[in-house]
Amino acid sequence: MRPAQAWLPVAACIALGACATTTSPQGRSQLTAPPALSAVYSEMDMQAHLMTSADAGTLCAGMECLLNHAFDQQVQRLGARLAESAFATYPDLKQRIGKFEFVVAEKAEPGTASNSSGTVVIFRGVQKLHLSEEAIAFLIAREMGHAISRHHDENSAVSILFSVVAQVLLPVANLVRGSVALIQTASAATTAASFIGSRAMIENNKPEQMREADAIALELLAKQGWNKRDIADALASGNQAAGDDTWSKGLRLSAARID
Repeated sequence: MRPAQAWLPVAACIALGACATTTSPQGRSQLTAPPALSAVYSEMDMQAHLMTSADAGTLCAGMECLLNHAFDQQVQRLGARLAESAFATYPDLKQRIGKFEFVVAEKAEPGTASNSSGTVVIFRGVQKLHLSEEAIAFLIAREMGHAISRHHDENSAVSILFSVVAQVLLPVANLVRGSVALIQTASAATTAASFIGSRAMIENNKPEQMREADAIALELLAKQGWNKRDIADALASGNQAAGDDTWSKGLRLSAARID
């Protein structure tokens, strides 16, 4: 495909209203999918993340149940405060996200997730890190930052574009005729190419998205009276308990940026 042709799917996507050029709160130009479409894509992505994470088990007893309940209430309380700051800071946010929802998922490892509709998920494993309130608030606010900055919409647009590009590069209907097996093989190759390509670009965008989410998290926390130094100290203490998984490494990078 010639360079000029490579932009045809992008132009078509924009022209058909499947995606649009927007600007993040930090002034970065983004190609984003519309909220309704992104809601589906980002929810599927979040559910896939949850399904591939080990369960912590739903049964508890005695003091463990009390501790779980206390953590759940803490997440709800902090989330409500941060949502108040978010809607006050970004008045147009109500047009995309009616409200934020905060959920504690029974997952063994520490982690967080979110979608474009404003659902923020904290894994039960985070509770086991015994983080301070400042650190937990930061984790919640960081996921909110992804939704506020339309990172889920951006990732959805990437997935849509690569699906279109893959069909242009591998036009199954014209590749073979009369062979079901070959058509199925070509279709599988198209799907694989689309998935691999979109994941590579999403990972390429991730560092900048994390920086933007961190910046918004600090902004929301500042509105609630937390200062940057206390947050940095809280995250540094939490890093001592975190592991060597991808999520924990991301937490360390966020802590380093704040510090």
